[in-house]
Amino acid sequence: MTAMQITGDNLSTVEMTKRFGGVTAVNGATVTFQHGKVNGLIGPNGSGKTTFFNCVTGMIKPDSGVVTYRGRTIMGKPPHTIARAGIGRSFQLCRIFPRMTVLENLLVAVRTTRLSALMSGSRNPAETERARGWLRRVGIDHLEHTEARNLSYGQQKLLELAGVLMGDPETIMLDEPAGGVNPALIGRIATLVRELNAEGKTFIGTAHGLVDSWG
Repeated sequence: MTAMQITGDNLSTVEMTKRFGGVTAVNGATVTFQHGKVNGLIGPNGSGKTTFFNCVTGMIKPDSGVVTYRGRTIMGKPPHTIARAGIGRSFQLCRIFPRMTVLENLLVAVRTTRLSALMSGSRNPAETERARGWLRRVGIDHLEHTEARNLSYGQQKLLELAGVLMGDPETIMLDEPAGGVNPALIGRIATLVRELNAEGKTFIGTAHGLVDSWG
């Protein structure tokens, strides 16, 4: 990771450290990601990329250091607070609701949609149309009534990304978006990232190396 000049719009860490017992997973990470760009975090398995993401997004608390976003400290904040600040993320292993349909997965991602209402068949028309729009954008709108467990792994990655986009984040962190995905869908993800970046979204993605880089 290369440190760059810190500005108020950037996501930055300063001397961020996380240990698990005697293992230091993230060791004094100081890095600033460029706002409005596609940024990469590259390293082999076990190098701490996912732990870094977890620390930034509030999934776990760093032992020390500082994390700032748009000039404000976010370290130690709960995940929902960080999400509302404008940071969305995907996970290395997809986090979806396997027995819910593709469309239902996106509606659950919206804070104003209660799970109980969704399961009873009650849907907000505006949210439903917005969800369908994102499904069209990622290329799986034809699968909206399919249970998520019946999607290929690459399609599940696209579904998870669509769910992130439902939250309208300014910065999107993608944990190994190309991992386990066939080349055709990798190309679709990469194209979508470039398009959304051109529309103003900032991306931070992890990869094992330049060979499997997705950006």
